[in-house]
Amino acid sequence: MACVHIPNFMWQVELIRRPELVDRPTIIVGENNTNASKGAQSVLDWSPELGPKMIRGMPLSEALAIARKDVLLLEPDMPLYGRTFGEVLVGLEARCPDVEPDTERAGSYGFGRAYIGIWGLDRLYGDDAHVVRALSNAVSQFDARIGVGENKWLAYVAASASSSGRGLKITGEPGRFLMKLPVELLPVDFKLTTRLHGFGLHTMGDIAALPPGAMQAQFGNDGTLMSDLSNGIDHRPLVARRTEEAVSEYLEFPDATVSMAAILPAIESLLSRAYAHPQLARRYAREAKLEATVLRRPPWTMRVAFKEPAGSRTKALFSIKAKLHDLALPGPIEDIRLTLSGLTGEAGRQESLWMEVRRDQKLQEAVNQLEVRLGTTPPVYQVREVEPWSRIPERRHALVQLSP
Repeated sequence: MACVHIPNFMWQVELIRRPELVDRPTIIVGENNTNASKGAQSVLDWSPELGPKMIRGMPLSEALAIARKDVLLLEPDMPLYGRTFGEVLVGLEARCPDVEPDTERAGSYGFGRAYIGIWGLDRLYGDDAHVVRALSNAVSQFDARIGVGENKWLAYVAASASSSGRGLKITGEPGRFLMKLPVELLPVDFKLTTRLHGFGLHTMGDIAALPPGAMQAQFGNDGTLMSDLSNGIDHRPLVARRTEEAVSEYLEFPDATVSMAAILPAIESLLSRAYAHPQLARRYAREAKLEATVLRRPPWTMRVAFKEPAGSRTKALFSIKAKLHDLALPGPIEDIRLTLSGLTGEAGRQESLWMEVRRDQKLQEAVNQLEVRLGTTPPVYQVREVEPWSRIPERRHALVQLSP
């Protein structure tokens, strides 16, 4: 098994977008909901020159004390990191079909790490060295490390210890390789790492020297996990990710705007371009995702799940408008990206057995669409019986607002 590890992945993505960060100490900060104080700022990623003492999940105040220099703080752009990592996975899948992104670590910590099943690839590429070279070519735009081992954990540790653009393979007894490695490599949160140091457990060799029962008694299930990993034991199987077809379109505004009069035509234009794509020919989409860069604020994302698969721009726009109707944007948006996913070749509608019910459903759909287009209750009325027994004709019927 192989592991492709891109250290400081979020910072590397920011560096590609903003080359001026190359010589600037940088920390990417975000809210860590696992902290005791929910919403506290913690470290998500950092530039390499800040050194190995930085740990993901570390409180920002502690990270600034360690840095001891003028540091640039950046807010994370999770949609960008997710799209970029998705492109990395597609490139790896072009070389090997069995690719699993690291999703077991909390939140964004798994960005930049993937496991690859390389069994059987010797017939295609040759020995492990040629396989590593093929994987390295797939991520050539990043400073990536590649490791090979008997299981996921050993492959990741080998990748972490390898040099840029090269591979490392762990063979023989893994305990000798692991014993001097720091506990910060273990997939546990910052608080648990701090507790390990408090008990004098600074390396994996320190943990491996303890009975598994003692670790479990002190740290619960995390203790069992840390004991197993420190001894090179990892029974997790490789589960290749399910690829999902999607169509994405992008548009940039001349000036940042919060006006729906500008945003809605932009979305309609993106939908027209998306449904003109060959991938969507005679097909339907189950979901739309809108992503936008907000001026001086974190990126904004909104998902719209269609009640029925949408096979045209009109139906998709109707659902998106309905969700945007009462929505307040977090600030002026500079661009917008539309992604249609859940593509299917079929669309189903469960009709009622009774004709009157079907008629009311179609009438209700037409009224809803008029309401979204007009921005107010449409002037559609119906005649209802009020007092049919009355001698006065005007009292027999009344004109009321249509409500199917």
